[in-house]
Amino acid sequence: MSAIPVERYIEVPTAFEASRPALNLFVWGAGNFGQFGAGPDDLGEKRKPKRNPWVDEKIREGVFGKEGAGFESVTAGGLHTLLVDENGAVWSCGVNDDAALGRKTSDVPDPADPTKMLDMDELTAWPHPIQSLVDENFRAVRVAAGDNISAAISAEGDLRVWGSFRGNEGQLGFSSGLAHQLEPIDILSAKLAHGEKVTAVAPGANHLVVLTTSGHIFTWGAGEQGQLGRRIIERRKINGTAPERILLGTKSLKAKLIGTGQYHSFAVDEDGDVWAWGLNSMGQTGTGRSRESDAEVPTPVIVKALMKKNLSKGDDEDEVVRIEGGEHHTLFLTRKGHVYACGRADGGQLGLGEEHAALEQYKDFVDEPTRVVIPDEEEDPIVLISVGSHNNLAVTRDGALFGWGQGPQGELGLGEEEEVFEPTVIVRRTGGAFKAVKVSCGGQHSVGLFQRKEAA
Repeated sequence: MSAIPVERYIEVPTAFEASRPALNLFVWGAGNFGQFGAGPDDLGEKRKPKRNPWVDEKIREGVFGKEGAGFESVTAGGLHTLLVDENGAVWSCGVNDDAALGRKTSDVPDPADPTKMLDMDELTAWPHPIQSLVDENFRAVRVAAGDNISAAISAEGDLRVWGSFRGNEGQLGFSSGLAHQLEPIDILSAKLAHGEKVTAVAPGANHLVVLTTSGHIFTWGAGEQGQLGRRIIERRKINGTAPERILLGTKSLKAKLIGTGQYHSFAVDEDGDVWAWGLNSMGQTGTGRSRESDAEVPTPVIVKALMKKNLSKGDDEDEVVRIEGGEHHTLFLTRKGHVYACGRADGGQLGLGEEHAALEQYKDFVDEPTRVVIPDEEEDPIVLISVGSHNNLAVTRDGALFGWGQGPQGELGLGEEEEVFEPTVIVRRTGGAFKAVKVSCGGQHSVGLFQRKEAA
């Protein structure tokens, strides 16, 4: 008798709807390692969003799917970028020293002349599809990128992971006995129940948090700061590279949303309440901080300020629908388009301004989520947030783009501004040729998919 599939609490992610006209790739910040995907002759710093001409050319050639197709998703990692085209193929560019690109980029024979090798700079500075995923008909609908770890989820809810993790002492590897995973592999399905699939994956700098269709959470990677939500013995820290399920509190609550910072993690349970764990040295979990400099939250704890009953007013219900974190700060987006922030604030990371009342207690950080005021948010609410190490981006329903925080290499997209304490417009809601659709902050670069307004 065959096993009965488990009942699904959450559905697998759906495939992208085709965008017409195609979304154009814009890049800004530091592109010195090819993470812009503009080729080895275009590696310079960009202080404002600039279109990637190579992508425009390939759209005209019909490379990304049906006529007029482009990329539908983009994700920035530490020093690499992942893109998904209309067919669900994953493309990658940037640094591949620790296998973050999911494909071989050295000693690759030239198809036109197998006696010669392709130039490595050409293979890393231009986007190339991850051929092993194409060969297995893996149609990606979600991608995730950490420092040197990458992941993709298919339209069927299958997960593939590649790259490598680093710990406090240096290279941790991909798994026990394996330093790097050069091509995407299945690492989780053996731990899942029959019929259980993956619906979301969130990357930290060197850890992964995965949510399944059963509402279960699995974590793996580096865990020295408590970001895995489970105890990792120092002498056996390689055990952290094996996926294990964690629970929210003492009860087996189902989760419906996950998020991460570089060294901390989050989940939203079935009741709409937020749980946090991991590094909390500057209040970035939102749970209130310990005075010790190495403060951490080792297992999931509720973020009281973001409990659904505290966010909602009377019959006007609200809850957190997206969580993005940086090195020492975190942003939370609610269903009503409101943004809350906590953590480090000395470089404008929280967008609260320099005189906000929440900064009176500690001056350089805020240990509980505090509402960020964004211009015109009641008329044009925020629908997407992304967080880099010390910078942030927010997209509105009508396609405006705001940025704030620190961006010494242009990752703010605000020209010569390197430190901005309040949300500042990058792409205007009215006027201008493009509207922002999707954005992602990397280690030192930012990427976005914009669409022409007049044809949208």
